[in-house]
Amino acid sequence: MKALTIEEITKITQTEASAQTDLQITALCALENAHEGGICYVTSLEKPELLAQLKASAVFVPAAAKGQKLPFNGVLLYAQNPEWAFVLLLKYVDAQFQKHTPGIHPTAIISDKATLGQNVCVGAYTVIEDGAKIGDNTVIFPQCYIGKDVTIGKNCYIYPQVVIREQCVLKDYVILQAGAKIGSDGFGFTFHDGRHQKIPQIGNVVIGNDVEIQSNACVDRAKIASTVIGDNTKIDNLVQIGHNVNIGMSSICCAQVGVAGTTDIGNGVILAGQVGLAGHMTIGDRAQVGAQSGVMTSIPAGQTYFGYPAMPQREAFKQQVILRKLPQMYKEFQNFQKEAAELKKLSFFGRLKKLLGR
Repeated sequence: MKALTIEEITKITQTEASAQTDLQITALCALENAHEGGICYVTSLEKPELLAQLKASAVFVPAAAKGQKLPFNGVLLYAQNPEWAFVLLLKYVDAQFQKHTPGIHPTAIISDKATLGQNVCVGAYTVIEDGAKIGDNTVIFPQCYIGKDVTIGKNCYIYPQVVIREQCVLKDYVILQAGAKIGSDGFGFTFHDGRHQKIPQIGNVVIGNDVEIQSNACVDRAKIASTVIGDNTKIDNLVQIGHNVNIGMSSICCAQVGVAGTTDIGNGVILAGQVGLAGHMTIGDRAQVGAQSGVMTSIPAGQTYFGYPAMPQREAFKQQVILRKLPQMYKEFQNFQKEAAELKKLSFFGRLKKLLGR
């Protein structure tokens, strides 16, 4: 990264420095590999002695620490949210790195019936079909396919080998990481005359503002309406979103989540890694589902579910505790069966004496 002075960093991050200095920062680093010339952050000062071990030249700390004597030899940067201050610095450094070549590459194939806004960049061997509309400042990297009548908004990043099929809509500030596939046919078939017959999928996909979909994730087009991804929702690698799914705002689908068709997912929902949703159900706002859970029924708003089949987390954890005890319980049950078998061999009085311990 380009060297930054402490004064420049305070302006970028809206923080306050503990001292005026000509010190220059040359690297962003994590706490575990902090080094001279680097800057990192801590979100809590519960163990201030850890600062004494830091070799970084500067560190973001909570604003509440201002005025305290802390065991750190470098520059303290006071922030209301140290992590967010660090993120702002990351954003600044990231923006300085030129990830694409401005302009239209000569090998790109762009229909004369497509419309490109101002400052659009198109990489090598990308294809843009008839009727496509690309908004201002959008960057399309090499080897992408933009189908007929696709609409892409402003300031989007479409990374290499992304496919966006016909009539799909991306709003503004959308990021599609390498290999994402938007608008493939939904998995729709009907069994007729002894065969699985394909149901045409003539809907589309609508992706809201500030959505990020990561590598090799797939969002299928709807049968007749739209598969919808709400504003600010984030979808991780290798996620499958089925046809006619609706996901609300600011939800998260972690890696390898699978959502079957016609599922409604609310706002602020978190689906952890490898969660599977059976389809034709509703997941309420702010619901959370733990990793590797299988969801068979709808989940009310604000609830946390876990397990297979998924159930309220507390109930699932109780079952886990019981399951751990099963080997011992089974051993005790076998002993009980053995004792019962021995009792059957005895006469009535013999059983009585055995039970009374005589």
